[in-house]
Amino acid sequence: MQTAPPDRLLGRVLEGRYRVVERLARGGMSTVYSAMDERLERPVAVKVMSSTLSADPAFADRFAREARVAAKLAHVNAVSVYDQGVDGEHVFLVMELVTGRTLRDLLRERGRLNAAQAVSIMEPVLAALAAAHRAGLVHRDVKPENILLSDDGVVKVADFGLARAIEADASSTRTGLMMGTVAYCPPEQISRGAADARSDVYSAGVVLFELLTGRAPFTGDSAMAVAYQHVHSDVPAPSRLRPDVPRALDELVLRATSREPSGRPLDAGALLAELHDVRVDLGLPVTPVPRRRAPAADLTDTQQLGRVADGHPSVPPYPPGPAGIGPDRVRTAPTRGQFRGTDTQFASPARPAASATTKPGRPGRPPLTRRQRARRRSAFWIVLVVLLGLLTGWGAWYLAVGRYKQVPSVSGQVQSAATQLLRKDGFSVNAQTEQAFSETVPVGTVLGTHPGAGAHVLGGKLIQLVVSKGPERFVVPATTNLSYQQVQAAFASIPVNLNRKDVADGTGKFASGKVMRTDPAAGAKVKRDQTVTVYVSTGPPIVTVPGVTNQVQADATATLTQAGFKVDASASDYSQKVPAGTVIAQDPAGGASEPKFSTVKLVISKGPPLVTLPRISTGTSYDDAKAQLEALGLKVQKDDSYDGGLFNRVVGMSPGAGKQVPVGSTVVLRVV
Repeated sequence: MQTAPPDRLLGRVLEGRYRVVERLARGGMSTVYSAMDERLERPVAVKVMSSTLSADPAFADRFAREARVAAKLAHVNAVSVYDQGVDGEHVFLVMELVTGRTLRDLLRERGRLNAAQAVSIMEPVLAALAAAHRAGLVHRDVKPENILLSDDGVVKVADFGLARAIEADASSTRTGLMMGTVAYCPPEQISRGAADARSDVYSAGVVLFELLTGRAPFTGDSAMAVAYQHVHSDVPAPSRLRPDVPRALDELVLRATSREPSGRPLDAGALLAELHDVRVDLGLPVTPVPRRRAPAADLTDTQQLGRVADGHPSVPPYPPGPAGIGPDRVRTAPTRGQFRGTDTQFASPARPAASATTKPGRPGRPPLTRRQRARRRSAFWIVLVVLLGLLTGWGAWYLAVGRYKQVPSVSGQVQSAATQLLRKDGFSVNAQTEQAFSETVPVGTVLGTHPGAGAHVLGGKLIQLVVSKGPERFVVPATTNLSYQQVQAAFASIPVNLNRKDVADGTGKFASGKVMRTDPAAGAKVKRDQTVTVYVSTGPPIVTVPGVTNQVQADATATLTQAGFKVDASASDYSQKVPAGTVIAQDPAGGASEPKFSTVKLVISKGPPLVTLPRISTGTSYDDAKAQLEALGLKVQKDDSYDGGLFNRVVGMSPGAGKQVPVGSTVVLRVV
């Protein structure tokens, strides 16, 4: 026979603090261990996520964020989250260690619970969910496996926030991992993936159905079949399976499991108030969590009598009581004979015998016959029983209803007015208010109370006000010119969704990979889970370079600047064809594709090249002077107006020697 490989985590110290002692349970997504916190020297429970989930960095980030949110929830009926961490490949959560069993174990043991037991278990479950809803936290995975029953009788709800972190991971939606949860999943979570406080109300209603009937409302061969029924069918009334279920509990289950979220109680606090009213109306006692049944081999002879011949447990001869109260300590009612009695049992003390005709002290009246005395005794006992019944009824009414007062609704009032109204109705008001965010109720206005409006509580009970802090908002940090990784770090403590968009930079201010802006902008206030778009630069866009050859420098510069380019016109050259101040050439050439804001170099014409006029000696022959000037690319004009140029000798030149003139210019030679 093959043996399972040894668990490598046993004996290991996670993050140098939590020594793993024993494996408690293993599931498809995690394994739970008992461990010792060596820093605080206390036992804890460590839930280590599966390697498939832990390997995903996105899941690890989400897991850490949800664990921080869940750690803020402090309630006696919620399993406390102490810490979260990562040790190598292991992502884990450190929680309160609860010694006991799950509600699933109790259902396997007993099949179903009576109405009083079911209500007594659901009240602390809803109290924990109500505290979570007031803190803005939705459980999303309410089921018997997540409801723990400690050995000292305390009911606790586990895995707040963990369900949401696992839900975000695609690998966790496989059928094998969904099967245990889909039986309690609300229609909107199946069809749209949406969940709010009313989704937890639906799941809690399904759990109450199972407590009263011993089975879930929908079953099927696959998770898909069960999910289909949740979306397309109404949860039946529990009394259809168990006719002994009271009608008031039927109606409560049907309201809580309405397929339309608007038809359900607003949150777990509202459902808890309705459940309390049902308890009062039905007169259901508060019962402790049923204790574990002893193994059959350990039952005493008296306990063995509680089993019928076929091996199934019969109804116990007395209702389960608190720990330490057994059959030997339960008072039995008087027997019928004890109430009826005999003449000697209820007769008054012996009196002196009366005369045969009269009764002492009452002369002239005949003595009562035995039948008359019996009738008087019967009348006396009837009156006494009626009076005792009335007194008992009044006492029962007072204990069950009369001493309770209904908490008035103070929602929408300012704190001072709400306090005055509650005190007027005989309640005490806690000086410490609970603060909660609200999108619709102004700051300082009362959102509700603990216990909630309509709840029946003892007169004088301390009521705590829940006061609005106004809308919950978070400030968008400044992230301009940061990398996207730096932006993610800046948003790590803000519960928003980041949406990256890579776009070209049309301003030329941001390098590739740098954040240009966010939407909403830095400094804006955003809601929880709102989407913030982060625009990341891919560099400048690629555009076509305009052709500016043969344009005047000023016009060419304006054309290139308007197209988004920088201009470098520091280069110049002579040109006999291109006028001075005009573009001879450009680089890159016109029509090329280049990044916007890059530089285009221009070569500006200085006009034709210049030549320096040589010195022509007086008396030089005209032909020699002309040849010398033409050799320099100049044109020569003869001026013989002085005396007809008889000797054909140069006596002057214009412009004069040493002057610079463009090639091709005309030089005038004066000859005699």
